[in-house]
Amino acid sequence: MLTRAVDQADHPRAALRLRNARIVGRLDSRQANVAAPVFLAGVSFTDVVDLTNARTAGVTLVDCVLPGLRARLVEVRGDLDLTGCEVTGAVDLRDARIGGSVTLDRSTLGDPEAGGDALAAARMTVTGDLSARAGFVAYGRVWLSSATIGGDVLLSGATVRNPAGPAIDANRLTIAGSFSARYGFTAEGGIILVHAQIGNQLNFTEARIDAAGGWALHVGGARVASLWLTFATPPVGRVRLSGLQADSIFDDPATWPAALDLLGCTYRLLIARSPAPRGSPLPPQPVTVAQRLDWLRRSPDGYAPAPYEQLAAHYRQNGQDQEARRVLLEKQRRRRATLSLPKRILGYVLDGVIGYGYRNWLAGAWLAGFWLLGTVTFTVQPSTPRAGTAPERNPALQSLDLLLPIINLGHDGAWLPVGASQYVSALLVLVGWTLTTAVVAGLTRLLNR
Repeated sequence: MLTRAVDQADHPRAALRLRNARIVGRLDSRQANVAAPVFLAGVSFTDVVDLTNARTAGVTLVDCVLPGLRARLVEVRGDLDLTGCEVTGAVDLRDARIGGSVTLDRSTLGDPEAGGDALAAARMTVTGDLSARAGFVAYGRVWLSSATIGGDVLLSGATVRNPAGPAIDANRLTIAGSFSARYGFTAEGGIILVHAQIGNQLNFTEARIDAAGGWALHVGGARVASLWLTFATPPVGRVRLSGLQADSIFDDPATWPAALDLLGCTYRLLIARSPAPRGSPLPPQPVTVAQRLDWLRRSPDGYAPAPYEQLAAHYRQNGQDQEARRVLLEKQRRRRATLSLPKRILGYVLDGVIGYGYRNWLAGAWLAGFWLLGTVTFTVQPSTPRAGTAPERNPALQSLDLLLPIINLGHDGAWLPVGASQYVSALLVLVGWTLTTAVVAGLTRLLNR
């Protein structure tokens, strides 16, 4: 009956329609060519439905019960609709080609006790959307690796439970539209989207992910237009954005993960958003540089320079030069902890004197302080003139002449410190050379960046 040829010209509405039936035995349509669409509603099957390598105009199963669906290499010229179905085993759509959309809304897939794959759709090609919303539940892995979706992947309100491994395994997934796992989406197990290509949004607004001890979210090497990390609660597990290329990233400091990898992650815009009721836009919220530096320090692998440089580039692009300098200063301080003891000591000197070249005004503050010390010292304990003609005694100029190692004001060689002022004189010379060396080193570092 399924494989009978149908003349669509004579019978344009021809289809197989069946309601509230029970099908006993195996429905085997392997390699069959089903010319007319199939509509089944409220039908229960005692055995796995097998559509392996079949060709069909369209398949609609609404509120049906079946122990499994084998449809590897199936070609569906229309939609594959499994709305509200209870599938106690796996749905196998590997290498399937769907000319319309795949709908799994309100369906339950998999066996809570068996584990394994609930939906195996690796290398599947869908012209339209892949929708699993409004109460969709999967007990086991949802496998979408190397699949191609011409529309959107819609998972809002879905629940995927696979504590033994990733909840959604979608390496190299390609989506022309968005991957939307928003309000009500819950995953027990990680979301793996390594090297995925997503044309629009990758959106986890108000989602919950629990993958203790593993990857909560792995988008290493992926490309997305915008990434929304505005979770309902902080993800449990490690979040990896290493190698991610995104035009914009939206997040919420209240739900930042405890472990976050940002090495090689590039973005043009980085904007924090506050929670909002469903249907309302998420309003922006201010985030301080100190908060963003804490965001960078969440990497379990320790210090890496690239995330600091990327954040500084983001600030510079938005005209926030002071914030960019603070980020780069923190980068040098984190780097200092990885150096040998002599280099760390030099780093502390550069940091204290000029802030690694990002706070050169500190050199002026040190200079003013020691100039005041020298002026007071030479006023309280006047120097004696050396042999020959000496200019009029001026403690301020004498102190400044000692501090400036290159410029000669004519007072250093004309007046001889006495008593304790000799030690202050030596200190001023040492400080002058130290400040000069630090400033030159800091400027050289900036010019070499």
